[in-house]
Amino acid sequence: MTRILPPDSGSAQVPNLPAHEVVVCAVGREYFALPLESLAEIFKATEITSLPLAPSYLVGVINVHGNLSSVLSLGRILGLEDTREEGLLLILTSDHGGISLHVDTTTGFTSYVTLEDVARDAHAKDQRVEIIEGVFRDNGRLISLINPEKLRVWIDSEFTKGED
Repeated sequence: MTRILPPDSGSAQVPNLPAHEVVVCAVGREYFALPLESLAEIFKATEITSLPLAPSYLVGVINVHGNLSSVLSLGRILGLEDTREEGLLLILTSDHGGISLHVDTTTGFTSYVTLEDVARDAHAKDQRVEIIEGVFRDNGRLISLINPEKLRVWIDSEFTKGED
């Protein structure tokens, strides 16, 4: 299906672009989004078992329907202020590692059509910058889109450091 533009617009037709459905969450004063298809479920952060000597971003583990899931603080991964303890857990689907991301809250579901690029330091040694796919605007807020596959790759690389 195409959308017809007014004749004075300089173009006869442009294709309709598909909208991408996301869930928006907040960590401190920052907003992030995850693709809806990457989420298995969302629930309150309760009964997280902390792990001694774990990296700061690994909050602990939780039992999710009989399976052990690592709980990672999205705020700590991205170098933001520490998140509140109560918060919510965003459980990623098993093909995205089945991990649980701890966030302060969710603000609902929305969609975007296009992303704006994010400036990246070509010399940065920290691969966390690759986790952010781009940004979009929604109701006056600037929202960073998390790429769950790149997040899983970063987490895997962090957990395997020092095993060589």
